[in-house]
Amino acid sequence: MRIFLMSIAFLVGPQLMAQKPYVIDGEPVEFMQDGGWCWYEDPRAIVHHGKLITGAISGISGDIKVAVYDLKANKNLGTVVLDKNFEVDDHNSPVFYARPDGSLVAVWAMHGKEKYHYYSLSDSQDYLKWSERKVYEHDLNIPEGRKWGGVTYMNLYTIQRQKTLYNFFRDGKNSNPTFISSVDNGATWGNRTHFIEDEIQGKQRPYVRYTQLDKNKIGASFTDGHPRNYGNSIYYAVFDGTSFYKADGTKIKDLSEGPLKTSETDKLYVGAETMKKPEGYGSVPNAAWTCDMENDPKGNPFVAYTVYQSPEDIRFRLANWTGSSWNDREIAYGGPGLYIREDSYSGLMALDPDNPTKLFISTQVDPTTGKMNAQKHEIYMGQIADSDHTETIKWQQVTKGSAYKNIRPVMVSGEGYKVVLWLAGGPWKHFQNYESNVVGYILERP
Repeated sequence: MRIFLMSIAFLVGPQLMAQKPYVIDGEPVEFMQDGGWCWYEDPRAIVHHGKLITGAISGISGDIKVAVYDLKANKNLGTVVLDKNFEVDDHNSPVFYARPDGSLVAVWAMHGKEKYHYYSLSDSQDYLKWSERKVYEHDLNIPEGRKWGGVTYMNLYTIQRQKTLYNFFRDGKNSNPTFISSVDNGATWGNRTHFIEDEIQGKQRPYVRYTQLDKNKIGASFTDGHPRNYGNSIYYAVFDGTSFYKADGTKIKDLSEGPLKTSETDKLYVGAETMKKPEGYGSVPNAAWTCDMENDPKGNPFVAYTVYQSPEDIRFRLANWTGSSWNDREIAYGGPGLYIREDSYSGLMALDPDNPTKLFISTQVDPTTGKMNAQKHEIYMGQIADSDHTETIKWQQVTKGSAYKNIRPVMVSGEGYKVVLWLAGGPWKHFQNYESNVVGYILERP
């Protein structure tokens, strides 16, 4: 199979940009056997010293795993287990940060069941060699016998001027986004801080996607809660280590004044904003959920998200800041949810980290018409101009006739390399009952 994403030119805000085509040839590369992930932990894969480092959680044993692929030699160097028999749950996959000395730190945690997160440091040359597991105890009091109330969703991003590494996660105290930080590149942690505060009645769980806008700014796109409980809207803000800002640069407030509230931020999309759902619906209609976020070469953010219409109808949407306003539109049909219990789970989207007008999606239906055309979720790629919408985008199908689902793509860029990865396999019955491998294509080389 050989697919070209044709080169065109189009307007991205005021700037004319030329596309380079992706060339996809042959069968996907298998980067890891038996690995899965959710989509609220990042970075799940990085390019570092010519290697693709991928983290995932086994759907069979619950092992925390790291695979290393030599991008120059096109060779899989192997997989190492950081934490054996940890827990089968796709929320537990490890995330990475490249330390200045060349080594890596990997961080992972259980799905809200413990007050601990775990981490390990790699050798500076061999990423199949790691230190013994280290443990950080969070300031939480989980009553004996209580199933939930711990931390989950690890995310590692930096503010370079502070020489600080941030670990953003969901905290068990209030189910809100929180962070701790490290000033020694992940060797030790502290400074627990409430980051985002929900404003919806009851105990809600805002879901956040983060991105490194530049070396001193972190972007955050987030929801009010979970689509199963509330008709979420989508929000956006920028954090520079001390203060919050809107996309146009307007200062919202300092972190010292308290956590960020949804009402203070940019509101990209207005959901149903109700807790009511029809009988037979697992989620609230018109509930939105974040998928991915990147910024274009000018630093303008792109936010990819889904909207749940019904158990059989999820839509993909994309919002981008043009420099003066948010341009939000529907771009594709996402088809039915992955499984009954979580019928707002889609196959998801992945944006190109260098040019987020180019993206990959996973869907079980024709992206343009919504008609069922596949037995399983397949991967498509496309490119999107500011004026594009569902009817005008030309999607190229990457996988065809698959025996199992192809879902949850991610894109990784660095050192002149660009890679798309996704989870291929099945059956995928539940976040604690799945079988998949990490596969993908190397799209660009130095």
